[in-house]
This record gives sequence, structure tokens and C-alpha cells, in this order.
Amino acid sequence: MSRARRVGRGVLAAGLILAAAIAGFALRALQQPLPPRAVVLRTQRQRPAAAPAGRTHAGEAARVAPDTLPDVTFRGRRGALRRFSDWHGQPLLVNFWAPWCAPCRAEIPLLKQLSRSRPQGVQVIGVAVDGRAAVLRYARRAGIRYPLLIGLRAGMRAIRALGMVEVFPFSVFVDARGQIVTLKIGRLRAAQARVILEQIGALDRGQIDLATARRQIAARIARLAAQRANTASS
Repeated sequence: MSRARRVGRGVLAAGLILAAAIAGFALRALQQPLPPRAVVLRTQRQRPAAAPAGRTHAGEAARVAPDTLPDVTFRGRRGALRRFSDWHGQPLLVNFWAPWCAPCRAEIPLLKQLSRSRPQGVQVIGVAVDGRAAVLRYARRAGIRYPLLIGLRAGMRAIRALGMVEVFPFSVFVDARGQIVTLKIGRLRAAQARVILEQIGALDRGQIDLATARRQIAARIARLAAQRANTASS
């Protein structure tokens, strides 16, 4: 073999090793739980679209959401096919999460408590956007008993159908008629859940309409955020 050919093969091998190292580093970086209230999975962020009146989501960002949950098929905890429509007629708290995400793990105790007490009749559903084995392993360790819909590809389809980027955690609140009332981006807190579910309860009882529920949720969540900011600065 000529010296030029040996050098060429050596350069190619070094390039392949370097590419593999970069890919491994990028994967580990994506899986590292970042300290803020939400973890973004990709570096290219969408510019938030201007939300129509009444569509501002409760959280750090606003996006345009559809009127109802997307019709996406997942695998349940035991492998059966499940859809959001399986819980039609119930108010829902649909939480998108992944087991490697620190803010997601931090809110699971609250979700477990809400699943047990079911304020306003809400059904908690976890959408685990990760590999099945990792999800089931963590669910057993964390004692998650509420329904889980599992699937990386199915989860990504649902996220995009909701007009979201891959930011974890986020929660979708749906009334008993199947209407999306609001999205909460980032870790859900007990006070925030209480505000949102109270408005959904009033909506389901016919005491307020959807636009009023959305306005009141946005105003009260904003007040809670201001209170937290004042407390943190004092």
C-alpha cells in the first residue's frame, strides 16, 4: 500500500472517531437536566406565534394550540393501544415529561397527589416521551400509578400537533367537553394547578364560558408569578 493511501485511510479513521465522539457528546448534552423550570430538547427554537384572544397559555411562553387534543395513538403501560379519546367526558391534566428531565421528576409528587384526590374530577395522564424500558423503570421507582402513554415518536407527533417545541415538562388542561383550556409550560406548582382546575370546574358546571376561564387563568397565573418574584427578591 502506498504511503499516500495509508495517510488517507488514517485521516478517514480519525474523522470517523471524531464524528462519533461529537455525536456521543451531543446526545449526553441533550440528556442532561438543565436547571431552569423547563428543559428544551433542541437548540433551534421556534419563534412563539401570536396567540389569539383567550389562547395565551399559562407559563413562560405563549403558543397557538388546537382546540382539542390531537388524535395520536400511544402504547399504554401494559402495551395496549391508547388514545386521549379513551378518557372522553372527563377533565384531563395531560403531562408531557421524560424520566431524565429533572423538572419533570420534581413535579411527579404533585401529579400523584392530584391523581389520588382528583379535584374537579380531573384525570391525570402522563405522556412519557422516551424509550419504553426507561419509562417503565422510572415509573416503578417513582411509584407512578396514574395512566401512562409511552412513545418517543408518538410523543413527538403529539407535541408538534399541539404547536409546541420539545420543552419539558408541560401540561395540557382539558375540560369535560374535550376543549383545551390552557397549557402550562414548565414545572407545575400546586397553586397553579388549583387555579386552573377551579376554572375548569366552573366551566364544566356552566358557570363561566371558555373565554372567561382562559382570561381568569391567565390573570391569576400572572399574579402568582409576580408573588413568587417578589418573594424571591425580598
